[in-house]
Amino acid sequence: MAVIPRSFISVEKLEEEIERAKQMLGPEVFRVKHRYTDNWLDEPSIYFNVVLKDSACKPETLNQVSRKIYDIFDDELRPIENWGLRVYANFRSQSEQAAREGMEPDWSE
Repeated sequence: MAVIPRSFISVEKLEEEIERAKQMLGPEVFRVKHRYTDNWLDEPSIYFNVVLKDSACKPETLNQVSRKIYDIFDDELRPIENWGLRVYANFRSQSEQAAREGMEPDWSE
């Protein structure tokens, strides 16, 4: 599948689509930030940093919650087909993020 360089996409339109997808996330999500960068293969990518409420980070539910969030981003944005972007998602709990707040700008408010 062809990957479209970021210079050919409408970042404003993509940002609108991201905000729309974020509205579909459930109450287990505390905050989502994202950034555009190339992955380790130099492919244009979008990375989502998702802070989950502590209650969503129980071992018995974390896989289901993270899969649901990833699927929303993948299904709603269709990042490869519509934007030529690979999508990645990283997850942290609220308490884990509180301990690191201010240490990593890509995660902080």
